[in-house]
Amino acid sequence: MNIVTFTPPCRQQVAELATYISSLRGDEEQALVKQIVPVIEAKNITEATNILVKESKTLLEAPEKEFESAYNLLVAIALIESEKAVLEQILANLISEPTQKTALKFKVLSNIFNTLPANSPLRLSVFTAIVDLAVASDDMDLVLPQLQYVPSWISEWGVDAQAERALLLTLSDRLKESGNQYQSLEFLLKHLTSFNGTSELAAQKATATRAIVESIALPEVLNFENLLKIEAIQNLKAEKVYELLSVFMSGNVQDYRGLVAKNGGLVKELGLEEEETLRKIRLLSLASLGSENLTRELSYQEIAKALEVEESEVELWVIDVIRAGLVEAKLNQVSKSVIISRSIYRTFGTAQWQQLSQRLNGWKQSLADILQVIANAKLTTGAAVSTAVITNTAN
Repeated sequence: MNIVTFTPPCRQQVAELATYISSLRGDEEQALVKQIVPVIEAKNITEATNILVKESKTLLEAPEKEFESAYNLLVAIALIESEKAVLEQILANLISEPTQKTALKFKVLSNIFNTLPANSPLRLSVFTAIVDLAVASDDMDLVLPQLQYVPSWISEWGVDAQAERALLLTLSDRLKESGNQYQSLEFLLKHLTSFNGTSELAAQKATATRAIVESIALPEVLNFENLLKIEAIQNLKAEKVYELLSVFMSGNVQDYRGLVAKNGGLVKELGLEEEETLRKIRLLSLASLGSENLTRELSYQEIAKALEVEESEVELWVIDVIRAGLVEAKLNQVSKSVIISRSIYRTFGTAQWQQLSQRLNGWKQSLADILQVIANAKLTTGAAVSTAVITNTAN
């Protein structure tokens, strides 16, 4: 995309833009021109800018071939003062009718964004307008590739913590509106993380609850340890939603059933689908069962009991957990058993370290036994060779 450079306009260009706006309105009396000319002559650029910006919504009616140049001139005038409020008024007017001339509006917004210095805080307002337009026009795919640069942009713009948090939450909300649920959750967690170590954590209860609920609801989210690093979520330890999170962290189907039975309606109250929630805890429970029984044959009966399903459903659940990337396993339909060769750990704490230590010690002992067998074989072979040599010498 070509980068447009805005140069400071002369008084004549300001008057020309006022004339152009009047012509778009069909105002033969040119009331706007009559209003702005004395201001220009008085060299009051701030007042002249405010008048043009206030009337700038008329530029939406400009023919397509004139649209971009008209807005370029308006922005050039507005950026003389570099006032955030002035620019935001232009942006609000520009995206007020998102379904009309959408491509041209994106081009104008891109021109403004790229023309502003890389470290300009005004870029935040422009980027937010781009996101709002993308959501309103159902064009969020245009913005998604740019989201990876947001952390570095925030650093470059030098905006304060409040503005950063507002942007992260806005991005989360807009992504959710546009159906990009997983990316929405990522920005929501970044938003919450920004409160770590601050005195504002208590005000984030609703947002932290939302993060837990959306993590449980999203099929792609199968690891919940990163949520525990967020202090706003830790502050919910006394809440039922945190208890539910703990079940998904390290509990099983029986734990889930017990919590739901004890707190009737909890799942529905949180806006979760009971069937999908139960499905996820079953997948996670099967992964945990696998990590506790690596390389050991698990019978269909054991798995069915753990998941609280019929034996006839076990194969489908094993296939689903493999597809989810939680385990690697082989089914034996003849013996009705499953051997899990690899499984994720949902948490990795003291118990898991102990389990790993036991396995390493087991492998160490197995290697020692193998080395002993090899050593014995060498001794036996050596003795046999020596006997053969002696026998041949005697002969």
